[in-house]
Amino acid sequence: MTDSYEIGGILPDDTIDELRPGTNVAVIGSSHSGKRHVALQLVAAGYDVDEGILCITTNSARRVFEDLDRHIDAMNRDRIGVIDCSGTGGGSVIEAMTESASSPGDLTGISIGTAKLSKRFHSRGVSDIRYGLVSISTLLQYVDESTVFRFLHVFTNRVSETDGLGVYTLTDDTHDATTVNTIRGQFDGVVELRERDDGTRECRVRGLGSAPSGWNVFE
Repeated sequence: MTDSYEIGGILPDDTIDELRPGTNVAVIGSSHSGKRHVALQLVAAGYDVDEGILCITTNSARRVFEDLDRHIDAMNRDRIGVIDCSGTGGGSVIEAMTESASSPGDLTGISIGTAKLSKRFHSRGVSDIRYGLVSISTLLQYVDESTVFRFLHVFTNRVSETDGLGVYTLTDDTHDATTVNTIRGQFDGVVELRERDDGTRECRVRGLGSAPSGWNVFE
């Protein structure tokens, strides 16, 4: 088992460059803040050191594989598993490591798919897994807040108990403040992204075992 999950070079230098096993972190920002890109970078960062990737996507599995290929060796996908919740039947991309849920509202299907892929990883000797759930906001379009909250409570506990790393995205400008605060309370910390009027993006970190960071320019 790993002692830490490295994320160096993804976030600004004076924020954080590693996360403890069992950590769950939400990447929160507006619709155009780039949070999906940051989340996938965090999920892919350990692939070169034999970690696994288990990504739950409300887009197609094909798109996730294409996006991950920008960050990892595209010739070797044997430690990537994707649960496709788009309803498009994307399992044909890599059948052996793809599971499907009928829609983003099929939380039971997501849970079953996660268990199946986790079992396949462990059968291959992959014990360190980065889980990505992109995105919570889409789940909230299909399922009520209390149900999503309970699902996240179980899911984050699973990540913690197995010493994985959980990365999630939440769009804060499509939900009221109460919903955002309720959901973010499920996580050990958050990476917040925002865009200034001049188009400059900024990032700050809350929690995650480090002193709170201020807003930093983020490329």
